[in-house]
Amino acid sequence: MAIKMPPRRPAAPATAEDFIAGASAAPAPRLDLPWTDPKVRPDLRVQMNVKVAEPLALKCHYLALRLGLRKQEVMERALSEWTEEQLRKLGLPT
Repeated sequence: MAIKMPPRRPAAPATAEDFIAGASAAPAPRLDLPWTDPKVRPDLRVQMNVKVAEPLALKCHYLALRLGLRKQEVMERALSEWTEEQLRKLGLPT
């Protein structure tokens, strides 16, 4: 019975320049960002339960009363602005 030998690997490039010349450009990484999924609905409200320090909670409550807003609106505006700023810094779509 004949023994099958594995195929030979190609010879290594002699120089770094040969290696670079033989390399192909890698495709750009695909960004699978959850908020870009077409199934995501901007009209859907999702509940997020978070614990915050008492002084921060009181400040948000005070500002909501003072500005005539609901606490939910105050928190959503603040979180939205912070999130968009961080995404811009990372060069990601908002």
